[in-house]
Amino acid sequence: MSAIPATAPDTRDEARRALHYALPVALMLALAFLVLYPLGTLILASFLSAPPRPGTPLGLFTLANYVALFDSANIRAAVNSLVFSVVGSVAALGIGGLLAWLVARSDVPGKPLVALAGVAPLFISSLVGAVAYSLLASPRSGFINMALRDLGIPVVFDIYSGAGIIYVFALFYAPYAFMFMSGALQLMNPELEEAAEAHGASRTEVLRTVTFPLIKPALLGAGILTLVLTLENFPVPQVLGTPNGIETIPSLIFRNVMSSPARPTQAAASGMLLLVLMGLLVWLQGRLLRNQAFHTVTGKGFRPKLMPLKAWRWPAFAFAMLYLLAAVILPLFALFQSALRNHSFVPNFLSLFDASAFTLRHFIATLNYGPFQGAVINSLIVGVATALAGTGFHFLLSYYVNRTTYPWRGAIEYIAMMPVAVPSLIIGMGFLWAWIALPLPIYGTLTILVLAYTARFMPQGFRSVSSTILQVHRDLEDSAIVAGASRTRAVMDILAPLIRPGIASAMLLLFLLAMRELSTSVFLFTAETRVLAIILYEQWESGSWARVATISLLYCALLFVITVAGRKWIGLRGL
Repeated sequence: MSAIPATAPDTRDEARRALHYALPVALMLALAFLVLYPLGTLILASFLSAPPRPGTPLGLFTLANYVALFDSANIRAAVNSLVFSVVGSVAALGIGGLLAWLVARSDVPGKPLVALAGVAPLFISSLVGAVAYSLLASPRSGFINMALRDLGIPVVFDIYSGAGIIYVFALFYAPYAFMFMSGALQLMNPELEEAAEAHGASRTEVLRTVTFPLIKPALLGAGILTLVLTLENFPVPQVLGTPNGIETIPSLIFRNVMSSPARPTQAAASGMLLLVLMGLLVWLQGRLLRNQAFHTVTGKGFRPKLMPLKAWRWPAFAFAMLYLLAAVILPLFALFQSALRNHSFVPNFLSLFDASAFTLRHFIATLNYGPFQGAVINSLIVGVATALAGTGFHFLLSYYVNRTTYPWRGAIEYIAMMPVAVPSLIIGMGFLWAWIALPLPIYGTLTILVLAYTARFMPQGFRSVSSTILQVHRDLEDSAIVAGASRTRAVMDILAPLIRPGIASAMLLLFLLAMRELSTSVFLFTAETRVLAIILYEQWESGSWARVATISLLYCALLFVITVAGRKWIGLRGL
């Protein structure tokens, strides 16, 4: 009897082997298109005499762009970037960390208000915050300086200074430190602190030798993240530094591209300097946390111990309310004043409260302003598309890295995290040069913004989805597969329902990040694809302060409504 050929098993094995390599190849091609190709184009342009353009030969190879980094303007911009970022990040870390400790580990009164103070500034982007403080603390017409003059106090605050930039950084990046550290403080076992106190340690010694070392990952994570975000920040130095000629590396890059004659390849070289600095920061974070254990949560239950503040209870509450005043209430007050006044001239501080000077005509005019209406629609489209496409792609990456044994998982994870070290301003420039040369009609459409945002926020989306997937043990999916379900069905029927809140949170995060983004968009938009951040920046450049304030308020209101609606949708009402 002749043997029966094993055609079907062979076919299944071939299909399995094909999938074993097809999926990683497809993911690597997608990552190459979104990350490696634009970054490689940017690096190439930094060594050329002219940027790559479709239909023209490449410029000459030159090192002149890097030699120019050593001129006085570039050195001054680099020093400014480092000083403003380091000091601003330390201040933000101090404010956010103290608020987090008050909420998680102290008996401060009014704890819901203190928690609100820790997160409320997230609804005000750094661009809006810089604009608001231009109204509050400009030397001549700022509302705070106006009040001081009327009171006869010989003090003048100048927000158009390095100190002003640091101040705004500290205010509007403190919430990142608060979010990182509040969770770590709530999960820390209080028995460790109690043991130190039992051996005679004072409260200060307990904080220094037990509390802070145990939350070192959160502390370093918040510090490095804040430092990276402030180092690459473009709108705050642009709004507050330009009047007095103060430049940072991002604002210098923008000036090199937009000046006449433009120096785009020199801007690319400046971007490489910023890229190296940010890469070193990310490497330093990993180096400091390598091979160290910080586990404080075990199978034994515990309740976080609240430290009694005694006489410091109300001063601590006053500090939180002072921060809420500086970061939220005063900026909104300034924006409302500028948006509601009939004219910009304000004779004295008391006239700010003259109701007869108020009008709604700026709101009506802005709501009927065609470019604003188009920008709202564009922002919503881009935000929704980025949230859907980005979360879907990031889920696929995360599942591949964390749930499969296919090849190249380490390389895929590394490339997915690479944009965290790439400044958003220069990555936008890289996207422009890379994708405009392709035979794809995406430049001048919203598609290029969606692709750019998906790449730009890949580290945030990938980490957010990964943390959710890792909370679900893979045995649940394996059990379904053993029972006869395909892997796709196991994911759809088992994993997806369990991680729905986490996936929805990642979608909301990507949506809000896309709605707030300016730096990536500044080189990619056209007259038909302007988003809200671009419209706001254009109005600031034209000096239309009433419209700037009105758009800023509507912008903040839109972010607030979307966040509240999104949190209710994903079931976070109690947070």
